[in-house]
Amino acid sequence: MLTTHEKFRMLDKGGNNNFFIEVNWKDDERIKNCQVFRFTFPDEKTAIIDKKHLLEVLFATGAPEEQQKMIPQTIRRSRWYETVISVKAKKDIVKGENITFPLKITLPTEEEAVIAEIRKEQNTKGLLIPTKGRIK
Repeated sequence: MLTTHEKFRMLDKGGNNNFFIEVNWKDDERIKNCQVFRFTFPDEKTAIIDKKHLLEVLFATGAPEEQQKMIPQTIRRSRWYETVISVKAKKDIVKGENITFPLKITLPTEEEAVIAEIRKEQNTKGLLIPTKGRIK
């Protein structure tokens, strides 16, 4: 994320009209951290748009593949450990008899934050980049 004043020159499809998009142009809490965008058009008129509204329009007009790329995703992988435990009884059961029961426990999960494009690449290569709780 940009934290300093930045001005981007944009071209329209015809390439004739330049306009500018600015972020962080004033030291104001409502403007800092790219919360709003200021569009300046060739006739010097300006428009100020909330980042939230701009993202909503971009999301709504995007194709399903583009929308999927915009949605943050977290993958959690649980690992199960299954085993059998035997206990030798001393009372209330025939002495010396083994009691066997299955045990299934959950090991800590591996968690990773991914972007759709990276996720596909990792799945094909079998690579994981956990952010926390990695078990070696």
